[in-house]
Amino acid sequence: MRALNTASFLIPKRNGFLLCRGTGKSIFFWLKRFAAISRFANRFSNMDYSKIYSDFLKKKLNLKKSLRVVFDCSNGTTGIILKELFRKSKFQNPKSKKTHQSINSKLINWRPDGRFPAHGPDPWKKRAMDQLSRAVLKEKADLGVIFDADGDRVFFVDDEGRPVSPDIIAALISKNFPGSVILDLRSGYLARELISADRKKIIDSRVGHYFIKQTMRKKKISFGAESSGHYYFKDFFYCDSGIFAAIQFINQVSVMRNKNLKLSEWVSELPKYYRSGELNFEISNKSAAMKRVEEFYNKSVGKISHLDGIKIEGENWWCNVRPSNTENLLRLNLEAKNKKIFDQKLKELTRLLKIDSI
Repeated sequence: MRALNTASFLIPKRNGFLLCRGTGKSIFFWLKRFAAISRFANRFSNMDYSKIYSDFLKKKLNLKKSLRVVFDCSNGTTGIILKELFRKSKFQNPKSKKTHQSINSKLINWRPDGRFPAHGPDPWKKRAMDQLSRAVLKEKADLGVIFDADGDRVFFVDDEGRPVSPDIIAALISKNFPGSVILDLRSGYLARELISADRKKIIDSRVGHYFIKQTMRKKKISFGAESSGHYYFKDFFYCDSGIFAAIQFINQVSVMRNKNLKLSEWVSELPKYYRSGELNFEISNKSAAMKRVEEFYNKSVGKISHLDGIKIEGENWWCNVRPSNTENLLRLNLEAKNKKIFDQKLKELTRLLKIDSI
């Protein structure tokens, strides 16, 4: 059994444990057993796994060209590993036959600090990436990488300091793995178009690591992604890892740079779609609200799915409305291929959902 003491990106006063067996499967029944043996904790010996882990990660690096990369560890756990991984400022690619291929790394906010003084533990919060963006521009780096507090989520900025959509990240990482790709049903047009262009089958999953891991194991899928910045790998016990994902993305950026193409240039050439992000509505009767949305669009759209809440796919737009399991909330994700449709559908959906708002 393995126990990870973490509250992910929640506020400092929150804490918890993630318990797993060697297969990476989360198991709740271990909690009582863990509590029962915790009084014997002083009998267990300590072992530092950081070098073993960093040696494992080094084998996954496969650069085609040297890169400058800024890493923001958000005062969380990844700083310890990255310090070991990049003991020298220039880290040599172990798979490279050319001695000049290396990562010139710059680490910021790498010291673990449960108060999270830099910008908080959640990198997806507004302005949390500002320091990373400035560092990328100052260092003239090829990209920037930022992790959440416990390192299971990761986000990126390009060489101009602009955030890169998780949809784009998923599509680029998928190039490193054969076969089908699992996406959560909130993943948008860009991920689906880019992955389909590589002639790969996309398998939709419910939102959440439990469902993605379960589907990956069942179907022996090598790679899966959530739009929340979680990336899952068969080579990592079917689990998510921010550092593992960062290495895979860095490998792909090195392919671009080997063709004298910057990440920002490649991203700028992609189609521009309109996304709402995840919007929360406080709803007194969640099932009635979802039924009302479905009935409103039932005769005018091409497809309605009930995999996770309801997903409605219309002409040049889609949305997903799904309930929170713990709160009186409905979560809305909306995307459209042009601003006019986006504004129209957002107005319609907001009106439909607010009828039962608290």
